[in-house]
Amino acid sequence: MEPTYPLTGTQMNTRFSSSRMVPFYFPPSKCALWNPVPIGDYIYLHLNYHRNPKLVVTEKTIRLACRHAKQNKENLPCFLLGSLTVDEDEESVTLTIDRFDPGREVPECLERTPTASLPGDFVIPCKIHTQGLCSREIIVHNADDFNSAFKALQHHVCSKDSLDCGKLLSLRAHITSRESLDTVDFDLDWTAVTLANTFKCTPVKPIPIIPTALARNLSSNLNISQVQGTYKYGYLTMDETRKLLLLLESDPKVYCLPLVGM
Repeated sequence: MEPTYPLTGTQMNTRFSSSRMVPFYFPPSKCALWNPVPIGDYIYLHLNYHRNPKLVVTEKTIRLACRHAKQNKENLPCFLLGSLTVDEDEESVTLTIDRFDPGREVPECLERTPTASLPGDFVIPCKIHTQGLCSREIIVHNADDFNSAFKALQHHVCSKDSLDCGKLLSLRAHITSRESLDTVDFDLDWTAVTLANTFKCTPVKPIPIIPTALARNLSSNLNISQVQGTYKYGYLTMDETRKLLLLLESDPKVYCLPLVGM
């Protein structure tokens, strides 16, 4: 981290239009403010760096989707709904699909939208064929789908909203069913789009941490994330004594200090 100086002009902090970056200075240093020598192996952070995401689909969801396709000869797009969770070893994610949504038309909207999606749902646009098309004939993503996925990913990573792991993965599905006497065969084709960026983390010697509310919560046996069953977000900075400062999103200091989100 380089010594921090007041920002001027277009470099002013934009978290609040009326905010002003409070100038503060680190003691003179000829090198980094901490020892950069690695003390262990690098850690790489990415949704599928160690292994691809795992997909779990319930049988009742697939059967309901195909039954709907049979009754609706127009072959309209529909949706599969589920949830995205981080695996216990934190090396990948698991997507569990357990609901089907036929979708609905919305005035002045070019695409159909889910009828009963809930906050936090992972929504997968889906097309279904009951004519038994071969897999090589299936196109899950066309050019417009890819363009839409890229724009959605860019919008999410550039917005000021809290980062949602589920919005870093864009998925589309195509289901084909074939009936033969008393059996039904299903072919499921999936295509996913996600960010190519990988974070490379270097373990270094411990740096003293100022005991803020966030620091105490993270070091407790039962932190607020475990109690509420969801991720929490905050910020990381450093004070003039070269100690790490962990701040909650609601801390007033986030509007006047250089920050790194976490």
